[in-house]
Amino acid sequence: MNPRLDFKELKYSIADLLFGKELDEAYEMGIRVGAEFATRKLSFEVNLKRNLKLTKVEERGYGYAIEAIDRVKPEIERTTGATL
Repeated sequence: MNPRLDFKELKYSIADLLFGKELDEAYEMGIRVGAEFATRKLSFEVNLKRNLKLTKVEERGYGYAIEAIDRVKPEIERTTGATL
């Protein structure tokens, strides 16, 4: 086996042993912040389009997009702990 890979695995094992809880917290924080950013960015972009002149079909699709975002926000909050 490659000695570099062995050393890399050893580093990760030591880090996990010494800082396992902190690494888990950082991972969960990354998931939460990513979910908050993505959801807010999508909501903002969709809400920007409210003043456009749309055809009836476009209005219908736009309405579905708004409903979909509103519908999934609680699920994202529940599964990630994000504050939306």
